[in-house]
Amino acid sequence: MAKKILFICDKNECTSFGRLTLNLAKAVASEYEVHVLWLKTPKFFPNASAGAAADFTSHEVWAKSLYTGFMSFRAPLKKMVGEVRPDVVFFIRPELGFLVPVANSALKSVGLRDSKTVMFVHDTFAETLYPTSIKFRLLNLFYIRDCVKANSFVYNSEWTRGEAAAHFGPKMSDAPGAVIGCPIDSALFCKPEVPATDEEKKAFRRKHGMRNFYGMCLNVSLDEPRKNIDTYFELARLRPDVAFVRVGKVSERLTEIINAKKLYNVFHFERFSADELREFYRHADLMVYPSLLEGFGLPPIEAIACGTPALCAATSAVKENLEGVCPLIDPPTDAEAYAKVVDRVIAGENIINEEAAQKLLNHCSMEEFSKRVLEALA
Repeated sequence: MAKKILFICDKNECTSFGRLTLNLAKAVASEYEVHVLWLKTPKFFPNASAGAAADFTSHEVWAKSLYTGFMSFRAPLKKMVGEVRPDVVFFIRPELGFLVPVANSALKSVGLRDSKTVMFVHDTFAETLYPTSIKFRLLNLFYIRDCVKANSFVYNSEWTRGEAAAHFGPKMSDAPGAVIGCPIDSALFCKPEVPATDEEKKAFRRKHGMRNFYGMCLNVSLDEPRKNIDTYFELARLRPDVAFVRVGKVSERLTEIINAKKLYNVFHFERFSADELREFYRHADLMVYPSLLEGFGLPPIEAIACGTPALCAATSAVKENLEGVCPLIDPPTDAEAYAKVVDRVIAGENIINEEAAQKLLNHCSMEEFSKRVLEALA
């Protein structure tokens, strides 16, 4: 009889956590009967049908927001544990830590004393990033703190594992745990059979409103201080003949920077489908990723998988994953250093260590990810 696993996720499939949930479900399907409980709120599930999938059993419970769900999600989770009787209850992120004691208690109440709860720790922590923010201190106090009560932990990088140990102390560092990394969708993010020519790249830029530029740099990120977008914009100021694309929402702060620097070569696209993002990866000359803090950092790896070189900051898990693969800038705010590498790429130089890149892509394949996940759950 197949073992059962119940994933708990509160984000839709278009978010990084939703996609991660789907990848995890795929990774364990060979050995587990997979169930996913979607904790749905109107903010993240505007389409009521979101969350359905054919290759696992999908369940859902609704709340007006995660804040009201703090209380209303508890009883449905307890009921779901009783109905599914899982061997593993797997929480997709520490912000769902408030539900870990509920799952532990529910497993015991139905006699599943050999079953366990697992928490995926994926990044540094909001309270660490914003120590003066009352909102994030309260988030840590009420939502995240109880994640240490999980039976075991998985991490996306050694860097995250170290950050978690420093933040939570022995309750987490002494508990069973493993680094499983993150997978990329190699069927989607892959090199085209024939790389785009310079003329095709130029036509692609024109199609998207970028005319009379010698090349295109790409950045995919949120507007958070840790993403170091200010340095990306300073790089754009230093190289006005290159188009600088950013995929992500435009805030008032970013608009002010663009206006103050008179950046006529910066282009924003708030959201793409996965296929559209792939085409931007394939037609960019360079992925620039100056982020100061990342638990993993998928975009530069996805770009490399699509045949586009990456240029990153020598920080956190980005350095852990990409050191020896592509140029890393230290200090990460040195826009002049980034600009010199942009010049080399536009001139036609290959800045990627192809052998190291292939090794990284193999490590991030679904096959290797699945092995690590199953081993961690054993």
